[in-house]
Amino acid sequence: MRFRHTCLLLAVSVVLPACARPDSFCTLEARAAVQVSVVDTRGGLQRDARVTFTVDGGPEEQALCNGTSQPGGPCDRWITGYERAGEYVITATSADGTRTARTQVRVSEDECHVKPETVQLTLPD
Repeated sequence: MRFRHTCLLLAVSVVLPACARPDSFCTLEARAAVQVSVVDTRGGLQRDARVTFTVDGGPEEQALCNGTSQPGGPCDRWITGYERAGEYVITATSADGTRTARTQVRVSEDECHVKPETVQLTLPD
């Protein structure tokens, strides 16, 4: 048991300095790169919108629901994934596919995590 404790202590002491400056400490949390809300022109949430994104010109990906609703149901807020810096193009499309809004945002990072961005897309009438 004492050997396991010593191994764990050594592993932590080697890993932590690799992700932190001498005067900082990195947490183990994973931060969402971009949080997205979708509204109509009156400011009402469009909880049934479809939200997709690309990072640095890569393939289109489906944003994840991060709202207060149940999985598979309407969504108050979407996220574009965790701990990925880069140039994001985010697209929201109405449930019927007739209205679209798009924006671009740059997500930067520090020595430990991405610096999260928040965007609101407004679907036209």
